[in-house]
Amino acid sequence: MKKVLVIIFTFVFTFVTCVGIHYMMRDVVDISSNISSNRVNLVIDAGHGGIDAGTIGVDNANEKDINLSIALMLYDFAMVSGISSFLVRDGDYLVYSDNDDKSRSDLYNRMDYINSIENSSLISIHQNHFQDSSEWGMQIWYSPNDDKSKIMADNILEITKSNLQSDNTRLNKKSDSSYYLLYKAQVPSIMVECGFMSNSDENKKLQDNKYQKQLAYSIMLGFSEYITEEL
Repeated sequence: MKKVLVIIFTFVFTFVTCVGIHYMMRDVVDISSNISSNRVNLVIDAGHGGIDAGTIGVDNANEKDINLSIALMLYDFAMVSGISSFLVRDGDYLVYSDNDDKSRSDLYNRMDYINSIENSSLISIHQNHFQDSSEWGMQIWYSPNDDKSKIMADNILEITKSNLQSDNTRLNKKSDSSYYLLYKAQVPSIMVECGFMSNSDENKKLQDNKYQKQLAYSIMLGFSEYITEEL
């Protein structure tokens, strides 16, 4: 099964790399919560946005921009692969409707949106930061509320280590209350910390378009393996 998936997604990765399919599809795909026909609906959350820049890289890069870029690429891979997918945000903004009370955290709005999608699984894209600038590598936090969350996280990290980060020794961790979306999630949910913006070398790679595609590809391959084996 793994060999078949690798062949399929090698084709998908090549296709999406050559064609900016997101820009052809985003205007015709209705992301209304009423549309949820597939066995599983992938909800992709690009962390932060708008006035919330997230963590700041060693070169003053904003986490929110890297998160969005990887999220859009992940969405492309998912849609080409036939997995119904939904973006919590597709631009540089916090998650509010026109008439929303801005005193209400956009995290609550993100949670409401995730819970409104039938049979959903959440992948939230983020970047890491630590005072020790030698720290590097992907690490994933998973929701304590659904056993499938850890399985999804482990599949994605394993594939990413195999494809991109063979020397990565980091382990996934169960979320505590400091990660609101994961701690309150009612569906299988993970937060992918793709790398450390406090590490000069990794921070540079995280802003590279090709590397972002490779990250998105690895996340999608791990997610596909998860839904093939577990759902």
